Amino acid sequence: MRLIALLYAFVAYATAIGTVFYGIPWLANLDAAPVTIDSNPPASLSTALAVNGLLLLVFAVQHTVQARPWFKRIFNKYVHESVERASYVLLSNVAFVLMYIYWVPVEGYVWRVEGGLAVVLWGLFGFGWVVAVFAILIKNHFHFLGLRQAWLYFSQEKITQEKLRRSFVYSIVRHPMYLGFLLAYWATPEMSIGHFIFAAGMTVYTLVGIQFEERMLIHYIGDEYRDYKRRVPMLIPFTKHRLKGRVP
Repeated sequence: MRLIALLYAFVAYATAIGTVFYGIPWLANLDAAPVTIDSNPPASLSTALAVNGLLLLVFAVQHTVQARPWFKRIFNKYVHESVERASYVLLSNVAFVLMYIYWVPVEGYVWRVEGGLAVVLWGLFGFGWVVAVFAILIKNHFHFLGLRQAWLYFSQEKITQEKLRRSFVYSIVRHPMYLGFLLAYWATPEMSIGHFIFAAGMTVYTLVGIQFEERMLIHYIGDEYRDYKRRVPMLIPFTKHRLKGRVP
């Protein structure tokens, strides 16, 4: 049972690495990628909104419901807690892969730029991915992607939670991973209409999801997270002095 849990978590971990990094050529429309955000046959705006909206809804429901404490309590009644996070990661992979494969483009562009501005946007795109990946790594990606929990169970050790990370990029913004991904979603010299739908939808989900996530963190961590929230801005670096009086 312990070995099966570890192997299951490793599969979720390995596929998550591949899923995350495939997002780079998918968003960048690289020819080397089998499918990209604009490579499928284009459809009407109404069709794209319907299909892509459904794909975003699947992603949002999976991420939101499966992360809720009540869902975890139910899950852990039937499946060992060591694979709870790995199961979340595995289903997240499925949600992303569905978007990668079935995302519907729309003819036309919101903007297309060339020259120096295009170089700047590609630089921001790359910078966003670096920030997102770095934020995951220093937060302990083994725990974040569910492998650590299964390893502790396999080693017959107590499964513990990770401490609140407040150093490096986490001292600049509370959610550097989300900041990095948002930069990657929006920074492109050729913003197709289909790409714009994806970026807008993921931005809305991110901003709403952060509210749920922070409520959960306050529930588990309490005053330590409240203090962190008062001191460090959510997504925009170096803005806390202007927002200090507005934060509860």
